[in-house]
Amino acid sequence: MLDYKDVTFSFQDRKARGRRRRLRLFLLLALVVAAFFVISGWKARAAVNEIQELLLADRLDVAGQRLQDAASRLFQRENFRELQALLELFRGRLEPAAARFDELRRSGASTSLRSGQILTHFFDRGETAKLKVYSDYLLPRGSDDARWFHALCLASSLDPDGADAAVAGLSPPFQKANAKALKLLAGFNRSLRGGRINYIFDRNDEPLAYYDTKRRLTRPLVPGIDFSMFDAQFREGARHFRLTLDSGLQRKIERLFQEHFGTLVLLDLPGNAIAAAYSKPRMPGGVAAAFSERFQPGSVIKIVTLLAYLRRGSDRLFPMSCPGAVELEGRTYRDLAAHGRVQDPSQALALSCNVAFARMGQAAGAAAMADLLQRFFFNAPAFKDGSVEFPAGRLAKGALEGPGLAELAVGQGGASLTTLHAAVLASIVSQSGQFFPPYLVDDAKNMLGLGLYHHEGRPQQVLADDLNFLRVRKAMAAVVEDENGTGRRIGGKVRLAIKTGTTGSSASGLDAVIIGFVPFEKPRYAFAFRLAGGGRADLDGALFLADLLQVLYPEAK
Repeated sequence: MLDYKDVTFSFQDRKARGRRRRLRLFLLLALVVAAFFVISGWKARAAVNEIQELLLADRLDVAGQRLQDAASRLFQRENFRELQALLELFRGRLEPAAARFDELRRSGASTSLRSGQILTHFFDRGETAKLKVYSDYLLPRGSDDARWFHALCLASSLDPDGADAAVAGLSPPFQKANAKALKLLAGFNRSLRGGRINYIFDRNDEPLAYYDTKRRLTRPLVPGIDFSMFDAQFREGARHFRLTLDSGLQRKIERLFQEHFGTLVLLDLPGNAIAAAYSKPRMPGGVAAAFSERFQPGSVIKIVTLLAYLRRGSDRLFPMSCPGAVELEGRTYRDLAAHGRVQDPSQALALSCNVAFARMGQAAGAAAMADLLQRFFFNAPAFKDGSVEFPAGRLAKGALEGPGLAELAVGQGGASLTTLHAAVLASIVSQSGQFFPPYLVDDAKNMLGLGLYHHEGRPQQVLADDLNFLRVRKAMAAVVEDENGTGRRIGGKVRLAIKTGTTGSSASGLDAVIIGFVPFEKPRYAFAFRLAGGGRADLDGALFLADLLQVLYPEAK
């Protein structure tokens, strides 16, 4: 039996307890919902920050995946939409990116990305087209960052008045904090109004070319080279370039070509910086001939034949007799004179004996010749120097088949190369098979003097074959030092290694081609030149080379 004497009970108390319980449940639910919203918002913000960092680090595929994962998030949706537009922009898809930005602008979207970092990223990398798309999108918001980078875009597009107007809209605190950059921009705008901007400089910071703002083209200040390859880059972002050329050397080489047509390339070793590149074509329109015009190599290809023969490991041809002509597979290969007894491959190169090299090519075989020519960049992609490209040599289809093998081995057909490529061949031999891609651009900066590009040489090994390269180098020295060598007329006190070649015909004119490196003991330069219609390499070419050595080593007389 229960006794309720001391227990009070009422329906009112029961209702109060129910209300308190429901309140606690509501507060708990509200706390859970609030925590959900806080955590979801925090995660969304963290995802926005992560994706922006991925974009700035050029990890675009990962950024795209994170954006795809974030598509269903409730928070930061407008930021994610802007990030999607930025992803298109970072990928270089300017039109889709601009369309997405227009949609955001029309919808009145409010975003909170670190836009200043992105604008700076595009400017520091010289990506002016991307910078323009993004700064145009941000400009209606009226921020100083957007106005500043908009001004830089206008200056880059050669609109000084528009740039100055944009600068005038900057707040006084921003102008004070960025006074140095504003001064540089003002100086650039003054140059634009003057109609001339020096923007290409040599290794000594002497001007090589300027941009004519009225005619919108580049005008050289030194002879024998075309700088129009930089036009588009300047118009895109008002870049300034420092090249590896020596303007003084370029002018001295011009004097050597007063009575000649042709091309010359001089490479600084071991990195293959282009110290001089001179072109004087017979026909107008070939001002970049040293880099782009291909021609038959003639006997200079014999250094490749010699290396292929030496790598066989056995020498059964020498000593041999040169009667002045030999018939192989129905073709006759002739020399200017019978060389008589040819003691070894080195003497064969010194004499440039066609009889010997036709047999050496056949002995080496088509497979070995094809392998070496490929290693020496025939039929290879162009040599790349940032956004500048230099064509490599070409090997004709079927050039090594049948009688073509012997013809190519002596330099009478099947291959072509540029003057730059010919200098690269000499460079590879001088460095015992090590190769640096040739380059012309040392560094590039934007209009504010901030670096956009700096060359970094990365060597590669064409062949690890020091002993045979040493034998080829000695044979090239013998071209000058042998009493009957084709380069014996050069003389001088600086020891060098060369290979001569004469192409063309007496009817159309002979072209003298010579490649080599100097000094022999510790190579400083590799070079190649071609005198179009200049005569024989062992006569006219040798005299030209002697004059070139006087330019390079005026004290060695």
